[in-house]
Amino acid sequence: MRIQPDGSLLVREQIAFDFDGPFSGAYRDIPLRKGESIDHVTVSEGTTRYRPGANTELGGFDLPSTYGVARIDKGIRIVWHYAANTERRTFDISYRFRGLAVAYDDVVDVNLNVWGDNWPAALRRLTASMQLPQQTQLSPSYRVWGSPVWVQGTVTRLPDRSLLQAAGVPAHQFVEMRVVFPRSLLTSTAGAQVRHEYGLQKIVAEELGSQRGYEHDRERIDDAKRHLGRTALYLLLLGQGPALALMLLVWLVYGRERKTRYDREYEQEPPSDTEPALVPPLLRQETTIGSNEFTATLFDLIRRGRYKSTPVTTERSIWGGVRHQDVADLQLTVADKSVALANFEEPVTRVVDSVVGDHGERLTRFRDKIESDRKTNSQRFTSFKKDVSSAIDGHDWYLSDGLRLLGLGIMVFVVVAIVLLWLGIHGFRSAAPRWSDVVLVALGVCAAANAVTLIAAGTRTRLWRRRTKAGQVEAERWEAFRRYLTDFPRLQEAPPATLELWERFLVYGIAFGIAERVLQGAHLHMPEELHDQSALYWITPTGDLGSGPTALAIGDLSSGFGSALAPPASSGGGGGFSGGGGGGGGGGGGGAW
Repeated sequence: MRIQPDGSLLVREQIAFDFDGPFSGAYRDIPLRKGESIDHVTVSEGTTRYRPGANTELGGFDLPSTYGVARIDKGIRIVWHYAANTERRTFDISYRFRGLAVAYDDVVDVNLNVWGDNWPAALRRLTASMQLPQQTQLSPSYRVWGSPVWVQGTVTRLPDRSLLQAAGVPAHQFVEMRVVFPRSLLTSTAGAQVRHEYGLQKIVAEELGSQRGYEHDRERIDDAKRHLGRTALYLLLLGQGPALALMLLVWLVYGRERKTRYDREYEQEPPSDTEPALVPPLLRQETTIGSNEFTATLFDLIRRGRYKSTPVTTERSIWGGVRHQDVADLQLTVADKSVALANFEEPVTRVVDSVVGDHGERLTRFRDKIESDRKTNSQRFTSFKKDVSSAIDGHDWYLSDGLRLLGLGIMVFVVVAIVLLWLGIHGFRSAAPRWSDVVLVALGVCAAANAVTLIAAGTRTRLWRRRTKAGQVEAERWEAFRRYLTDFPRLQEAPPATLELWERFLVYGIAFGIAERVLQGAHLHMPEELHDQSALYWITPTGDLGSGPTALAIGDLSSGFGSALAPPASSGGGGGFSGGGGGGGGGGGGGAW
């Protein structure tokens, strides 16, 4: 760069390309700010001067040794054409830069990006020279800076020029050279911008502030590294504290169950006619169900006469087939198809009807029959679960207003995380991170962690959902009935007097997953005359009252239904550089094709 007496700059760039393969074009983009302009553009290579007027489209073609200049958004583009193939070529780009220098009343400030941040390739070596309009003394009003500090480089101040050298400049990294000299070295300001104020003190303060800012950022980052425990605690509080506070608020306002006046320990009978598939989800405060509810619905259909059950015995292999044993079983056949069904019971009948057919089938063989058409039966089981969920919604047992607040919190944290991470990462300098960028990234990660925590909290329905007053009373009564069934074998109270009640005990016991306790109670307390009339209780080959169903293992039957009804598995795979810089003009970048 040669600073002219009017403040304009004559710039000559020598850019060496190492080509690997055939190339035919290159370009330089130079940004311009308000009041700046570039003219007198020339391109040459050694003693060959390129001719103007060439194609300026990137990737386009034209005759070798030609160039063109075009205006682009906020700058100009210089494009030149040549013919190169695996060789080293050095091109000279010259132009006059007007309006870059700023003439104050005391000094002139020339702040130029001698290498721009748009270059996609790293630079091994950079040298720059800025020649003054005339020689001057090495006084306090003549200064030179190189930026940014994290680039390895040096600057030198001479009476007639300033020099800059840098090595190993990374891709997309600018290098800035700033020279300040007395205003008296100019004869006019036609090629500069004029500001009627004293500038030296302000410029020095800017450079010192940039240097101190870099050092302050480095000190803060080093302090955070030295005190990892404290840093981790802060991050933990920021990353989980807001989400936990919101979760507590949601639970207190929307999730905590309200007290009722119900105070009974036991209910000796089912407190209502609510279907067995709906009661366990009510107690869990959910709308999802599983194989226990499916099995309980099947036995309830047997109890109500939709299917007829006949006690039989089935031979079972034990000890790897070495021995065989007769166990109690039930032969099911279709009975009264006029029995009224709830919507969610219809998929169960479709599964069972497909298994029993016209001749009936034993319960112990249900699993194999269901698995033989797993795809269809899995779809029926899915319909069963959806219909049960709809039936639960129809009872209006739950208030779910807390989920909206959790959803709003998730949305806010996600938006905040995206904004903070974008701001932090967009401006992040890996070579010399700014404390502000580190904080933005850390806060963005913390916001994302809060969002993840709230998403996980959304799966915990007891956090954001509570029962209505009527739903809470019903749930407490059914909970008392479940306690009664669980404790029933050891209680000395009078057992049920009717067969219907005994059979309802077993159906709800299956739904609760405590069928074995009910069977144990039946073995101890059920009169034999009632047992003989039952479609659900029967005598084993040994004649032991109530032990037959145990041999059938209702718990195993339920788990077998769950695995058989699961969807089929799918297959698949003068010193050093200082400060941060960033205020210089020019720069830009370029490339080749």
